[in-house]
Amino acid sequence: MRLGVLGSGTAIPHAARGAAGYLVEHAGALLLLDSGPGSTRRWPAMGVDFERVELVVHTHHHVDHCSDLAAILFGRNVARPRVAERLTLVGPVGHAALVAGLDGLFGRGVHAREGDRIVRELGDGDVFEHGPFRIEAVEQAHPRRNPGEGGALGYRVRAGGRTMCFSGDAGPSEALGRLCAGVELALLECSYPAGRETRHHLTTRTAAEAALEGGVGHLVLTHFYPECDAVDVRAEVRAAGWRGPLTLAEDLRWIEV
Repeated sequence: MRLGVLGSGTAIPHAARGAAGYLVEHAGALLLLDSGPGSTRRWPAMGVDFERVELVVHTHHHVDHCSDLAAILFGRNVARPRVAERLTLVGPVGHAALVAGLDGLFGRGVHAREGDRIVRELGDGDVFEHGPFRIEAVEQAHPRRNPGEGGALGYRVRAGGRTMCFSGDAGPSEALGRLCAGVELALLECSYPAGRETRHHLTTRTAAEAALEGGVGHLVLTHFYPECDAVDVRAEVRAAGWRGPLTLAEDLRWIEV
């Protein structure tokens, strides 16, 4: 299993970092995690086209993590008939309403033919299996878009005997520790330097603490706001006590799990 970084940044435009988007690949099967604005433009550079896309999983419904879903749906229709026969869309409670809203907004351009689309909503502790991937959802501490929606999810992804986790957007919490527990690789957001106080995102310090608590094998940090450019992220993570393997995500890079 390997992890591909489409975008290691945020909604704030950055010369080197695009918005959130990730790939997980195992034995030829492909899982897309989040689809922030512009992330689909990175597919060709990572060897991905619409023929390979069968499973798209979203952590939550903030625009910087899901706005390219409309582009994915539209592109599938334009690329017919060579796309996968069925697209599976997975996300938190409210995901079906989001997809229906896109259908209503963009009309025939994004509509799926009968049987071409499956939408699956997950809550805390739910498990979904697709091809070689076993995906477990763990709800995280991050604001909901609307009161009636499910919370932001992190995911534990297992394939080929190895497990990685992705925090999505998450603040420090007991649930983050459960998400990270014993994984070979933890892909954690790292929005801000250590000095920034926040309950809804991670910093260099709180990301390191989560990795230590979970006993992860390899810590990969991502989702850097521009404030992180002004500090030595690696040094701050080390100062917080993390001594294990550490990678700062870079766009268009593959990482072995």
